[in-house]
Amino acid sequence: MEMQPDEEKQRLLSDDAVTTEASAAGVPAGSLRERPVPRGRKVAENILNALAEAEKLTGVPSVKPGDLEGSAEWNKAESYWRERYVRSRKQVIKNKVEAVCWLVAGFAVLNGTDFMRVLATDQRVNRFFLNLALLATLVILLILFYLIFWLALVHDVDWERVYKASGKDALASSPHKPTVRIAIGTASGCLASAILFYPIAVWPVWGFWSFPILGVLVMSCLMMMHFVPSFG
Repeated sequence: MEMQPDEEKQRLLSDDAVTTEASAAGVPAGSLRERPVPRGRKVAENILNALAEAEKLTGVPSVKPGDLEGSAEWNKAESYWRERYVRSRKQVIKNKVEAVCWLVAGFAVLNGTDFMRVLATDQRVNRFFLNLALLATLVILLILFYLIFWLALVHDVDWERVYKASGKDALASSPHKPTVRIAIGTASGCLASAILFYPIAVWPVWGFWSFPILGVLVMSCLMMMHFVPSFG
């Protein structure tokens, strides 16, 4: 007869679950290890008790094994996690709205200053520093393509975690870690160079206004990352 899910769960949590499974598999009793094997229910109770005792340190409410649904402790923990979820969702929405506002501002600056036409045709632009800035921008775009599409999409590598991994983290020994570190370091250097070269290049055109114009455009480019899907 097929066992119902509730019956199977109770059997797995029962005292003799391990012994029964071993006997059913034909394992001789003498070959079993003598150290007592933790039972499923006992393990769950120990975990809940440990979480409840840690509440004073972590501030995270938890329920004890004897707490029933609807009790004060149960409602306290449920309310905590519900509020935490709502706050996280509000923060995500807030970040998306801010990103959209920056994109709109960047689009307005591009059109209001006729930015692309000025860079391409205005004789006042310092072409030497502009070319250096464009080269740095190209390198940054290539590195982003490598990290976001080549590593994340093609090789399914979470490059952000690989970059931050250290110590005993398994990702610290990833073969991609040296390449990721070099890529991010190079992109950082190119970003610093571009921030220096772009204002020098367009200063003859907009003067002091070069800084707010470029600042808005840079923030718009950064906010685009909010809409790049995660492939890892």
